[in-house]
Amino acid sequence: MSKLLELKNINLTYQTLKSETEAIKKVSLDVESGEFISIVGPSGCGKTTVLTMISGLLSPTSGKILIDGNEVKKISTNVGYMLQRDNLFEWLSVYKNILVGPKINKGKNCLSKEKLSELIEKYGLKGFEKARPTELSGGMRQRVSLIRTLALNPKLLLLDEPFSALDYQTRISVQNDIYSIIKSEKKTAVLVTHDISEAVVMSDRIIVLTKRPGTIKKIIKVDFPEHLTPLERRNDPKFNGYFKMLWEELQ
Repeated sequence: MSKLLELKNINLTYQTLKSETEAIKKVSLDVESGEFISIVGPSGCGKTTVLTMISGLLSPTSGKILIDGNEVKKISTNVGYMLQRDNLFEWLSVYKNILVGPKINKGKNCLSKEKLSELIEKYGLKGFEKARPTELSGGMRQRVSLIRTLALNPKLLLLDEPFSALDYQTRISVQNDIYSIIKSEKKTAVLVTHDISEAVVMSDRIIVLTKRPGTIKKIIKVDFPEHLTPLERRNDPKFNGYFKMLWEELQ
C-alpha cells in the first residue's frame, strides 16, 4: 500500500496578546491508503485539532501535512469531514441533502448520479429518497450523512465522534454500517473517539495521544481477522486484550 496521509513533525500553538498555549507537539504519522485509524487521548489533548489541521481548516504552526504527496494548505474535496452531528438540512429531502456537495462543487470530481443511486440502494435508503431527515432513524441519518460525504469522492474521510449522539444500541449498529461502507468503498479513514471499545473494533491502528500538548504516546496495531465486522470483533477473544492495553495507556 502507498502513503495517503503524512503528518511531518506537526506543532500547533494558540497565541493571544497575553499568552500562548502549546496544543500539539511534534506529531508525525503516516497513514496508508485504505487504512482505518483511530485517535484517542485525554479530553483537551488535541484530537479534533489534528483532524481540523488535516482538513485544511487550520494550519499548523510548524511542520507539514501531505495528502497524496501534496501539502495541505486549504480545504480540499480530497477530504470528507463527518462531524458529531449529521447536520442534514431538515427542509431538504434525503436525495437533495446528498446532492448538496456536488451542487456546491458544480459536479467537479464528484460521483455520478448513477453511482449515488447505487449507494442509496446498497446501503438501505432505497425508497427514502424523497423523505425528510425528520422521518429517518438516527442510524439512517448517519448513512445519509456518510453518502453525502462520499458524493464528493474524497480520498480521505475524517470522522469526529460521528456516533456520540446515538443511543448505545443504535451506535453499535451504525458502527457496523459505517465501517462496512468505508471498507466496501475502499476509503481511508481517521476517526476521533473517546470510546475505547469503538476504537478497538473499528481500527487497523490506534493512535494514543498524551495530555496537552498532545503528542503521540503509543501506536497500537489491531489485528483481527479481516472478515469480522465491528460487532463480531467485540466477541473475538482478542478484544479484551486490546481494550485492557488501551485502557492502561490512557490512565
